Amino acid sequence: MQERLNRYLLIVTRWCAWTGMAFLLGAMAITAADIALRKIDGQGIFGAVDLVQLMIMGAAYLSIPHGFMTRSHVSVSVVVDHFSRRGAALSNVLAAVLATGFMFAIAWFGYEQAAMQAEYGDVSLTLGLPKTYYWTPLLVGSSLSALVCVHLALQAAFEAVSGRSALTPSAAEVARPSPSHDGEGEP
Repeated sequence: MQERLNRYLLIVTRWCAWTGMAFLLGAMAITAADIALRKIDGQGIFGAVDLVQLMIMGAAYLSIPHGFMTRSHVSVSVVVDHFSRRGAALSNVLAAVLATGFMFAIAWFGYEQAAMQAEYGDVSLTLGLPKTYYWTPLLVGSSLSALVCVHLALQAAFEAVSGRSALTPSAAEVARPSPSHDGEGEP
């Protein structure tokens, strides 16, 4: 079950990250074209600022879940490197629970703000795009990030209790024994 869920979340978060990268490329293309057109004829792209803001929101928030899923966010492991396998897993549980709370709070308060702006009919200044377009990537990305963090917390909790990974170990993990600083590692 954990293997299948892990694979599914990895695929979904990867596609979200690719979508975020496409948004970032779009923002760069619009900015470059706007600059070039301003140099050529003094007229830029109408609504370029609105479009770039929308694409940057998409790029940022749609990429975060994949960062959590692949554990590629910046971390400081100077202290945790000296923990046993179970101690490190407990540290990962704490980090995942805190990240879940933070991402859930972003989704919750973002939803409240998006609902308020939708109710008022707020639109962007130049193009008149509904502000809900700007909130959609934030809500999708932060909600998916919270879900991924819950998944990671459960994996780490399983490892903290059992002393072994919730996922099938790779060939490299099987070949090298896990460090056992206080006798809690696998035999």
